[in-house]
Amino acid sequence: MNIPNLAAVVLAAVAFQPIPANAHHNHYIATVYHPSFHGGPNYCDGSTYRHWGVSAASSWIPCGARVRVNHKGRVLTVRIADRCASCDIDLSAGAAYRLGVPLDGIATVRISY
Repeated sequence: MNIPNLAAVVLAAVAFQPIPANAHHNHYIATVYHPSFHGGPNYCDGSTYRHWGVSAASSWIPCGARVRVNHKGRVLTVRIADRCASCDIDLSAGAAYRLGVPLDGIATVRISY
């Protein structure tokens, strides 16, 4: 029978620390809505999605919340109007353009709320 080294087990247990509930890690992946969604209804309130408007979607930020998004020093407040499953935040093209996020790619942004 192979018994693990007790010191190694204790060190591994000490090294594993769960993330505190109040920790605010704010580096997230942002993408841009596809233009085909333009004119469709938003999940949160049924309003019409405008591709060049300023709004966003998220899978974990509450509907209707207003969040500050920061990308390379540019800051913009957006309203969460929809849900997405592919990333942390999905920006409308208008919001992405104002923040300098590439319209055909992804970017790392900071979110505060």
